[in-house]
Amino acid sequence: MGVIPSSHKTAQLHWEVANIQTYLNRFEFSQNRENRVAQLGRTGQFIFVRNFPLPDGYRPDYIDIMLITDEFPSRPPIGLYILNRNNKGLIGQLQEKFNAFQDRAYAEAQAIHGYTWICYHYAANRWRYCAVAPRQGDNVLKFLSSFFAKLNE
Repeated sequence: MGVIPSSHKTAQLHWEVANIQTYLNRFEFSQNRENRVAQLGRTGQFIFVRNFPLPDGYRPDYIDIMLITDEFPSRPPIGLYILNRNNKGLIGQLQEKFNAFQDRAYAEAQAIHGYTWICYHYAANRWRYCAVAPRQGDNVLKFLSSFFAKLNE
């Protein structure tokens, strides 16, 4: 596939964030009544999603997620990171569906202090990103919406 110039990668990541924000805007406010927001990290190494919605039955009904994008677009995020914010009960609920590791990570993922790494693989770890038409191929929103669907099973 070749190396993508950093300015092109940054533009693609901005598209990803806008796409995620459109998705978030379709949901009602979370229990904390704060906006749902997707942001690209200043260096483009991560996407942060504040108040990501969770299906009915999860308490609270939102989580703050960070996705590492250092290998984007050649690879999907390796799992996702949940900000630890007095949410041990929620992490326990997530552990019923996924392996979760507080302040630790496995499988090429990096451990990040203050976050619980969730071992989640998108589409059996297959990733077909289409740079010329990102909606047609795999993308970060599809990664997140498939995570949401898995939680809803």
